[in-house]
Order: sequence, then structure tokens, then C-alpha cells
Amino acid sequence: MNYFLGNHLGIVKYAPLIFFASILTFLLIGWLYGRHRTRTTEHVVVRDSLATAIFGLSALVLGFTFSNAAEHFDTRMRVIRDQANSVKQVYQSSSYLNSKDQAIVKNTLQQMIALRVSVYEDIKTFDDLDGKLDAMGKLLNKLNEEINEAIPRAPASTKDLANTVLRPQLTHLLDIYLEGILNAKHHPPAIIERFLFALLSIGALLSGYSMAVKKEEDWFLTALYLGLMGFALYVIFSLEFPHQLQSSEYINADFLRLQKAWQ
Repeated sequence: MNYFLGNHLGIVKYAPLIFFASILTFLLIGWLYGRHRTRTTEHVVVRDSLATAIFGLSALVLGFTFSNAAEHFDTRMRVIRDQANSVKQVYQSSSYLNSKDQAIVKNTLQQMIALRVSVYEDIKTFDDLDGKLDAMGKLLNKLNEEINEAIPRAPASTKDLANTVLRPQLTHLLDIYLEGILNAKHHPPAIIERFLFALLSIGALLSGYSMAVKKEEDWFLTALYLGLMGFALYVIFSLEFPHQLQSSEYINADFLRLQKAWQ
């Protein structure tokens, strides 16, 4: 991600609108320029092969961007479900510890869930996100220390279970949370989004120009194209930045169910 976006994450939610406005603007510019050419030039030729090549390249990059966004979204949702399930397992297996250690571990797990649900709230820069991720890392270290110190103090009847069941579950929880922390800022290079922006803008310019020169002005199809393109861009950005453009209740549904169950 580029420096500007990394320090203005609030602009992400407006990215589809910015792309849509650019496409509409360049479409109108192309149409106006085409009308101007037809009035001032006797014969205006549109090279369909060149326009087709640009449209084809735009479709390729758009499809590539959508594929990457869908893959990233699937990975994030898998990690979220795995994180919630891991916390649930450790919470249940903490019953192998003595009552005092159980209360301490369960309290830390509840703090982790609360922080995980709110980690993307009021985030304006990557520094804000890093601060919350650092806090999550400290909670993970605290949980690791608490459980490893508590297992030797576990009742004799459940100490073996604490070692063979709880300890591996803790290891998996730490691993999957670390994966989530590392993936928190994983997005395609900004140059891909800039390239897509340039291609769609140039494609819209050529479309408007071609419509005016060929006198094939079908504004219904144009509106349909703009609507579909705007929705496609919204879907792509929603998949790539789900915490900014999708409902937090949907993204954090597994964590919220745990919070409700533990109240």
C-alpha cells in the first residue's frame, strides 16, 4: 500500500465511488471530444482494433484483481473462524486447570475476544492498526505465560489432559493469531490498483469518443455499463477491505457469538 493510503485509511470506503466518478468523467470527456472532432473534421476514423486491445487488457486486469480480492477474503474469513474456534477450545480446556488459574485464563481470553472484535474500529492510519496489533501480541504472550505456568499447578487428575490437550490447543491458537496479525495489512501492491484505475479511465474515454464519432449514442446501455462497473468495483474493494466496507457484525460473527455465550 502506498504512503498516502496507509495514512488515510478512511478513504478506502470511498474508493469505489472515486473509481466510478473517474470512469463517468472520462466517458463524458471522450464523448465531448468526439463531438468536437465530428464538427471540426470531415472524416474521423476510430481504430477498433486498438480500442478492443485496451478493453481486453482492462478486462484481464479487472478479473485478476477480483480473483486476488476473493482469495484474500476467503483467507481472512478462514483465519477468523479458526481464531474463534481456537479460543473456544482453549476456553473449554481451561477446565483442566485449578479454579484460580481457570478464572485468570478465561479473563484473558475474554479480553482477547473484545480486542479482536474492535481491532479495526476507528482506524485512520496503519500506525493505529499497528498499535492494536501490538496490544493483541502482548495479550497472546500473557496468555501463553499464564497457561504454561498454570499447567504444572493443575490437579493431578487432569494434569495429563492439560499437557496433551490444552497445550497443543494453545500452540494452535498462538499460530493462527500470529497468522492473522501478519495478514492484517496484506493487500496487493498499490501499482496494480493504479494500473486498473488508468485502464478503466482510458477505456471510458475511448468508449465516449467512439460513441460520439460513430453516432451510436445509447445512453441506456451506457447507464447499464456504468452501474455494473460501479457494482463490480464495490465488490472488489469490499472483498479486499472487508473491515472498511462490510458489516462488522458479519465479519466478526463468530467472535460475537462467543462473547454472547460467555456473558
